Amino acid sequence: MAGVIEPRIYRSAFIPAVLVAILAMFSLEDRPPALPQGLPADVLFEEAPTVRTLESLVRRQPDRRPGTPGNATAAATVESTLRARGFEPEVDRFEESGVPLLNVVGRRAGASRREVLVVAGRDAGRVPDRAASAADTAALLELARVFEGRSSRRTLVLASVDGSTLGDAGTRRLLGKIDRDLVEAVLVVSNLGAGRSGESAVVQWAGDHSRANITLVRTAAAAVREQAGLEVGSPNPLSQLARLAAPLGLGAQGVALEGGFDAIRFSGSGELPAARDTANARRLGDLGRAVLRTVTAVDRTSGPLEHGPPTYLGISRKVLPGWAVSVLALALLLPALVASVDGLARAGRRREPAGRPLRFLLAGALPVLLGLLVAEFLVLVGLAPDAPPAPLIPGSEPLDGAALAVLGVVTAVIALAWIVGRPLLTGRGGGGAVRGGLVAAALSVTAIGVWAANPYAALVLVPAVHLWMLAALIDPQPRPLVSVALIGGGLVAPLLVAVHALTLVDLNPLEGVWYLFLLVTGGHVGVLGALLSCVLAGLLGSLVALLVARGARPAPAATPAAPLLGPSGYAWMHRP
Repeated sequence: MAGVIEPRIYRSAFIPAVLVAILAMFSLEDRPPALPQGLPADVLFEEAPTVRTLESLVRRQPDRRPGTPGNATAAATVESTLRARGFEPEVDRFEESGVPLLNVVGRRAGASRREVLVVAGRDAGRVPDRAASAADTAALLELARVFEGRSSRRTLVLASVDGSTLGDAGTRRLLGKIDRDLVEAVLVVSNLGAGRSGESAVVQWAGDHSRANITLVRTAAAAVREQAGLEVGSPNPLSQLARLAAPLGLGAQGVALEGGFDAIRFSGSGELPAARDTANARRLGDLGRAVLRTVTAVDRTSGPLEHGPPTYLGISRKVLPGWAVSVLALALLLPALVASVDGLARAGRRREPAGRPLRFLLAGALPVLLGLLVAEFLVLVGLAPDAPPAPLIPGSEPLDGAALAVLGVVTAVIALAWIVGRPLLTGRGGGGAVRGGLVAAALSVTAIGVWAANPYAALVLVPAVHLWMLAALIDPQPRPLVSVALIGGGLVAPLLVAVHALTLVDLNPLEGVWYLFLLVTGGHVGVLGALLSCVLAGLLGSLVALLVARGARPAPAATPAAPLLGPSGYAWMHRP
């Protein structure tokens, strides 16, 4: 390692990271236990009447898409049934994107004001939607029959929500009107009639890096194991890290978790809707009884549920708290920041004409930021879909010709701004070492910004920040193959996270880009996350351009460094 980077300073900066790693190992905690399970629910939640309700709903109101008469008639059926079962129903009418929607919320008071919510989407994404909304509504009404006349410690709320196919609009409306401090748990049911095997029946992920209540998750997993014979295992730590670094909370439980509620989702098809619209009566009965067992277990407990850490990584039978991950990520980023700042100072003593540093840094990020503005503009004028703040079901906005045209326009704007606008801002001249130091320092500072927003994403970026920092600061530049290895090595972890996300949503790369467009313009990624991503992309482009320019230019003659004052050892160590 030569040039403007001092190896001893870089190595010494890793000492805190080693200490933090040791601290993290000692911070592992035991998982909170599951709640005790009650008696089997087979004789309570009956499969046959649930299927009859499903078939009646499909026969009388086959089209229950949002805003249709069939949806309104189904809501009236739910309201009258809940009232007959001893619940006090309330109908809430509202609009989403100009579509009239309505929620039907039935309450039955318990000994405590603390509430347990069971949420089921009533609107259909297709006709007749047997396995999803019809099965979920039938299960909700069967739960009302089971609890008719039974006393409970907590207030039970059964909510038939609308707009689940419109970014979970009904759930967002419902949760916005209730007191979060009174809610013990939110249990979402979806696709209960689907029989998709190999998928987790308990969905616990949020749209941010928060995690579901461990006690609630383990209780639901035990109920599913007892009633359906399905194991709900925890993903391996690397998969959890990928999910938390690029969070995507599909379903109503994601909305609830982001809102600070303890929530999970029971699903017969995993996170995504079932491909086939065929109701599996046995799966409907098994998962319905699992929901009933979970509601009963939560109702029977005397105190609040033990959550565990707000965010964490599950490792074997232990959990690593989020604060330990956060401190570790910061400790691993600090050496790159220290080395890049020192390298920038050392490069500055070469007295190279670097031009205007701020303009050089902005030149890389501005084309990508301009592409983001164009994307938002296309949504504003109606040329691109206006996605809701909650993530849409993947594939609900297909990648058609119009979508390809939108992506093409955004890509063309970024490319044109890079080719034409960037040279006007950067200008010509030398300053390769200084500009490399600027890129390295900006990368480190941006990664610290990512850490403040999402420490798990920052942890994924650690290899990229260090490898790209080395590529920017090593001078004279190494052989092209080494530079390519440094750039490519930094991309490995982010690309693995991207592949993991594409696998989860079952999309190919181009469809994934379109879905990412919808997430960004819908606000799901967040303004800060979108801006930081644009800056990182721009800095990577600037680094690649800088390395290409260095390789095409002969090495400049050495220039005398400015004299250094101080002890001879200090001056010798800091001499370029």
